[in-house]
Amino acid sequence: MRKSKSRSKARVAAAAGLTTGAVGAALLVAPSAAFAAVTVSPPVVGVGGRVTVVDTDGVTLTTGSNTTANRVFVLTAPGTVAPVCASTLPVASATVLAATQTGVTSSDVTKTVSFDSPAGATAGTNGQAKRYVACFYDDDTSARQGNQNGYSFYVGTVPALNPAVGLTGGGNTVGITTATNVFTGIATIGAQFVTDNCPTTFGAPAAGVAATVTKTGDAAASVVVPASVTSTTAVPTKYNLCFYNGVGSTAPFISGSVYTASQLALSQSTGPWQGGNSINVTSPNQFLAGVDDPGVLFTKDAACPTDYDDDDATNDKVVGPDFIRKLSNTRLATSVPANLYADQDAMNTAVGSGSSVMWNLCIYAGTTDSDNAASSDLVASNPYKVTTIQTVTGISPRAGAALGGSTVTVTGTAFPTEPGAITATLGGTPLTEITVLSGNAFTARVPRHAPANNVSLVVTTAGGSATLLNAFSYTSSLIATPNTAPNNRVVEVVVRGVGFESAPWDNTLTTGAHIFLVKGSYNSTDVDPGGSPARANPPVADCNKVLVLSDTEVICRLDLTTRLDAVGTALMSAVAPTPGYGFVTAAGSRLLTGDGSPAFTASDVGKSVIEPGHATIPVGTVITDVISGTKAIMSNAATGVTAAGAETVLASPIIRPVTVTATSGASPALVAAAGTFLSADLNRYIIGTHITTARTLPNAPTNSGANITMSGNASGGDAATPTPAVIIGTTVPVPEGAYNLQYVSNAALNAVVNDPNYVKSQISSSSTFTVAAF
Repeated sequence: MRKSKSRSKARVAAAAGLTTGAVGAALLVAPSAAFAAVTVSPPVVGVGGRVTVVDTDGVTLTTGSNTTANRVFVLTAPGTVAPVCASTLPVASATVLAATQTGVTSSDVTKTVSFDSPAGATAGTNGQAKRYVACFYDDDTSARQGNQNGYSFYVGTVPALNPAVGLTGGGNTVGITTATNVFTGIATIGAQFVTDNCPTTFGAPAAGVAATVTKTGDAAASVVVPASVTSTTAVPTKYNLCFYNGVGSTAPFISGSVYTASQLALSQSTGPWQGGNSINVTSPNQFLAGVDDPGVLFTKDAACPTDYDDDDATNDKVVGPDFIRKLSNTRLATSVPANLYADQDAMNTAVGSGSSVMWNLCIYAGTTDSDNAASSDLVASNPYKVTTIQTVTGISPRAGAALGGSTVTVTGTAFPTEPGAITATLGGTPLTEITVLSGNAFTARVPRHAPANNVSLVVTTAGGSATLLNAFSYTSSLIATPNTAPNNRVVEVVVRGVGFESAPWDNTLTTGAHIFLVKGSYNSTDVDPGGSPARANPPVADCNKVLVLSDTEVICRLDLTTRLDAVGTALMSAVAPTPGYGFVTAAGSRLLTGDGSPAFTASDVGKSVIEPGHATIPVGTVITDVISGTKAIMSNAATGVTAAGAETVLASPIIRPVTVTATSGASPALVAAAGTFLSADLNRYIIGTHITTARTLPNAPTNSGANITMSGNASGGDAATPTPAVIIGTTVPVPEGAYNLQYVSNAALNAVVNDPNYVKSQISSSSTFTVAAF
C-alpha cells in the first residue's frame, strides 16, 4: 500500500505536477490549457468500454463501489430540454440503458464516477462516435445526483495512435489506424489537440490547437502534432486528439483518442519484463537543473508517486545508484531493474489478453524516501511499456527465390501489433513491408539475398530479439519473360536471378555457365561412367548468346526451332525420314506399336508420324511420348487400322502438304501447280503416294515453282494423276510441352560431383517455360 503522511512542505506544485527543485521550479511552467470543472474520459470508448467522469463543479455524489456506488443509467436518445436526466431513478428501457452495477465506482471526495458503458450503447455508422448521456442516482434514495443534464460520452471505434506518447513541442507525425472504416466518405479530416473534452463540432480552434491530417485510407491517416502540444510538468500531459468530418465550424465530432505529451524522450519506451536493458533519457527542458543525485524507480501504478518511495516493493522497482548517471541537465542514463515480474506466469497474468503492461519511469530530485519530511520530489516521468519477449515458431514458405520479392508469414507469440514495432532479418538481410496480422503472426517481403540454405530468422522488438534457426533457404530460381513461345521461332528471353555478372558464360554446350531449357530438372550426373558419357537429364535447348544487363538480369536467345541431341551436347543432326516405325492396330487409338527395329527412343518425341500413300494417321500427327522401344503415343488418334504392308515414317514435324504428279516410276521429275515448290524447299525431303521412299530436293524449283527434280526416281505414277505428298524439313524443333529454365554454373559432365562451386537454380513457378505448337 502506498504510504501517506502529513507534512508542512508545500504540495501545491507537486499536485499540479510541477517541479520543485531549486532551479527547476523557475524553469518549468504548467500547460496553458485551463483545468475543466467537468471531464469525461476517454473521448471515445468501444462498446462496453470504461468511462470516467470527474465533476468538481459543486455536485454531490455517492462514495462506494459496485452495489454501494452511484446507479448509472444511459440515455440513447437524450432530449434537449433541461433537466435531461429524470429526477428519480428511471426504469430501464430501450432508450434508457442501465449500466452493470458491478464495476461501478464513485466518490464524493474525488467527485468521480467510473462505469462500463452498457452493451446496448453501440457505435455510429462505420464505427464513428455516437453520443450518449449518463445520468447518476443515489442508490439509497433513488434521487438524481451530479449534473441534472447528465454527462455526454461517445461510443465508437477508438483510433490506435502510433506513437501514443510524444516529446513536448510537437512536430512529430502520429499514425492513426482504426478497426473500422471511420473515415469513409470524408474528404478532409479535421483534428485538434485539447486538454478539455472534445468539442462536439470543430468550431474555431484556438491558435496552435488544430492539426494537419493526411488521410491515407478509410481506416488510416496521419497527423502532425502542433508545437503547442507541450508538457513541462513532472507528470506527462494528456491531450484528447479529436477528429471531425471536415474543418468547417459545424463539422461534427467523429472519433478521438488520448495522446500524451512528455518532456522526456526515451531511447526505448518498451522493454522485456526481465529488465536489464539500458535507457537514455533526454529532454529539451533542463529537468535535472539543481539535481545532483537523481533517484529513479519504475512503478506499475497509474502514476508515479509524488515523492520518492523505495520501500513499496509491491508496485515499485527501484534503480540502484550505480545504474543512474546524470550526464547533463537535459540527459540521464539508467537501467530497467531486473525481473519486473517474478516469472513468466506472473507476467502472463498481468498482461492478460493484451501484449504489454503499462508502467511508469519516475525520476526524482534525490533518493530521500517519503518517510522523511524532506523527501525527494518527482521531477519528471514517462510511460514505459513492459512486454513479453516474443517467440518465433515458424515461417511459411520455408524457401524462396534469391532474387527476393516473395511474401512469407511468420508465426510465434507476443508480437506487438503497433505499426513499426517489429523488425526482422532473414539470413542477416532485413525483411520489408512487415504487416502484423495478430499477436501471433505477421507477413513480410523477402529481400534479395545470395543463394543460401537454412539461414536464420531473427525477429526484434522493443522487448528483445528471438531467433529461429534453419528457418529459410534462398534458392537461385529464375524468373523468365516471356515464359511461353511457339517452336517455330527464336525468342529473346529476359531472365532475372542473382549473380549473373560473375557467371562464366560460355556458348560451348559442355563448359561454362548456361541457361538450359530442361524437361524436369537438369542433372549432369554421368549415368554411364564406364561407357558412353551421358548426363542423367540433359537439356533440350540452350538459351545462349547471353547479354548481361546487371547482376540480376540477362537476356538470352532461345532457339526453339532446333532441339539438342539425346545427350544435350550438340544440336540434333539433320533428320531424314526413317521408315519401319510400327503400325496402328485399332481405329481411334493413339498407340503406335513396332517390332523394335528400329526402336523408339526419347529423341523421337516431337517427330512427325507419316503414313505414305494412306490416310489413317492425320497429317500433322507427332510423337508425344515414348513408352518403350516398341511403343509410342501419338498426338492424334488414328482413323483406321494400318494397311497390310504399309509402314509409318518418323520425320521432322516441319511438313507442308502438297499435291504433285509423278510422271512415272522411272523419273525423278515432279509437276505441280505454279507456286507449289518454294526456294525454301531446297535440300528438304518429300514423301507421298507415289514417293514411298523419301527423296531429297537437291535442286531449286523451276517454271514458277511448278517443277522440281528429286534425288531419285518416284515409286510410281503417271503424268495425268496428281497425288498427295508432304515436303519435310530436316530439323526437329523443341517438342511442345512444359519445361523449366535453369541456370547452371558449369555445364560439364558430372559437374555436380566434381565442381565444389557448382550452382544450379531451383525449379519454381516463375522458371517454367511452355513451348506451344507452331
